[in-house]
Amino acid sequence: MSIYAALYAALVIFLPGLSYGPLQVRIADCLIAAVPLLGFAGVLGHTLGVFIANIPSPFIPFDLLNTIPSFIMSFVVYYTYKKTNNNYTIIATCSAYSVVLGITVGYMLSYFGAPLLETIMYITIGNIIASVLLGWPLFKLLKKIGIQHWIGKETKNIEVKQDE
Repeated sequence: MSIYAALYAALVIFLPGLSYGPLQVRIADCLIAAVPLLGFAGVLGHTLGVFIANIPSPFIPFDLLNTIPSFIMSFVVYYTYKKTNNNYTIIATCSAYSVVLGITVGYMLSYFGAPLLETIMYITIGNIIASVLLGWPLFKLLKKIGIQHWIGKETKNIEVKQDE
């Protein structure tokens, strides 16, 4: 959890031009695709990372409120994959994450004078670039190299023997 949170926060804070404002591609949001592989600790790591990353935001305290939809949607990404075990749910849930964050961040930035609909569109597109176009290959790579095994989250297949 703490490594994820630190990596997310570092990517946002050290790339501020891409991370804050109405035109953004938060590279750190590619990590949302890894959440299902990390389990609920990934949800907590994502939430903590978003909170820490938004502390230096020029739009504080509003930006801190976006921790709430980030938590909810990272849980949706995690839970949907957990229940379906379908790799393609990552694309769908990360897209949904992008839309929800586009709306919430867009509304928040409209209070600072950004045009609402354009900002929602720009934030959503930027988030799709990060969470789907970068996140999907990251998910596949981490799954292929066995990140779940490394962190002890590997699913164990239990065979049930039937009486013959």
